[in-house]
Amino acid sequence: QDGTAIAPIPLLVSMPRDLLEGIFEAAAHPTAEAPREVAAFFERRPGGQLLPRGVDNDQQIEFYEDALRDLMEHYGSRHAGVPLIASGLAVLYDTKAGLEKKSVHYDKAVEALTLAQSSLFELMGTAAFSHPTFVSHEHRKAKIERKKARRQAKGQ
Repeated sequence: QDGTAIAPIPLLVSMPRDLLEGIFEAAAHPTAEAPREVAAFFERRPGGQLLPRGVDNDQQIEFYEDALRDLMEHYGSRHAGVPLIASGLAVLYDTKAGLEKKSVHYDKAVEALTLAQSSLFELMGTAAFSHPTFVSHEHRKAKIERKKARRQAKGQ
């Protein structure tokens, strides 16, 4: 009011250093991602079929296996997330078996579906046998077993 202007105080000043520096390992930066050798793409085949190329789902499998292991250790099979993660793992293993042409991954897919079904049984009791998810897992297991038998007949 006396005619002198007060200079505004800057609220945001640049930080002199990274406050997270030294807390985490230097090599593991959360935003850094290893470059892929080959970018994933779909090869268009005659008849409208698409074949995936350069796809690797090992990181996703490892991540969801760790998540499932944590849930099982801390909450047991009665956690609602167990059947969801286990059925997702089954899809990843089924995909991996198709991409790598190895029947070994089908066993892991069936094992994951069986875990999902047993978790549903723990959660719902005998009502799980008529639940649509339980029934679809049973159909999916039968389909995977047929795919495994075909793959083994080819010697893969």
